[in-house]
Amino acid sequence: MTVEEATRRAGVIVRELRTVDECVAAEKMLADVWGAPRDAPPIPADLLMSFLHSGGCVLGAFAGSLPIGLTVGLAGAPGSDSLYSLIAAVSAEYAGRGIGLALKRTQRLWALERGASTMVWTFDPLVRRNAHFNLNRLGARATDFRKDFYPPMRDLVNRDDHTDRLVATWHLAEPAPLAWSGEAGPRVLDHDHDGDPVVAGEPTGPVVLAWIPPDIEAVRRSDPAKAKRWRLASREVLDRSWAAGYRPAGITADGCYALVRA
Repeated sequence: MTVEEATRRAGVIVRELRTVDECVAAEKMLADVWGAPRDAPPIPADLLMSFLHSGGCVLGAFAGSLPIGLTVGLAGAPGSDSLYSLIAAVSAEYAGRGIGLALKRTQRLWALERGASTMVWTFDPLVRRNAHFNLNRLGARATDFRKDFYPPMRDLVNRDDHTDRLVATWHLAEPAPLAWSGEAGPRVLDHDHDGDPVVAGEPTGPVVLAWIPPDIEAVRRSDPAKAKRWRLASREVLDRSWAAGYRPAGITADGCYALVRA
């Protein structure tokens, strides 16, 4: 899908932020998405302006005069051909309209026009919709697994949870997920009738499956102890599988990571 098709379907215009007022509006939007106080947003407006001034990628999705979505990317060391995507967000009331895809497609084009060949970011391996978006829809690859990648975070999305992250690498010229034929395999992570995690055995064979909850953020709100059990179980399975040479190739229709021996 082209940038034009993605933005037209989403009903937005995606462009660089231009003014202090737009950066302030983006700051407020980020705070609301993460459930953070307005005076402690994930990225404050002054940093957004600094990123713009230094040549960083600060793209807003506009359906009017104010941004309803945002993505921010920073270059690596001088001479790097990789863009680090620091954050991406869409206002809750506009979720599910393809705005995230429009932002990401535009960010890809922005990076390609400036000589980048890859884009890198991190995502929570327990957030199924993000895993599906990153691996299945964009064709990024999971290239690392980091336990407690960030220090403890205080926003409502991440508060009181470990900050384990998968590292996604997106090959911009020809995005392609890890090759997987759709072959099934044994489940190394599943759930019982109460929705609790069940870890099963060592990974064996070319493909193993790891089920994750459809909405871990809802579980965090309703049952923090269960969410913690899912965090520790997924950490154990991903850590063990990664050490055995398995890599996430995508998310199956029934919500499992397909872990393929790379």
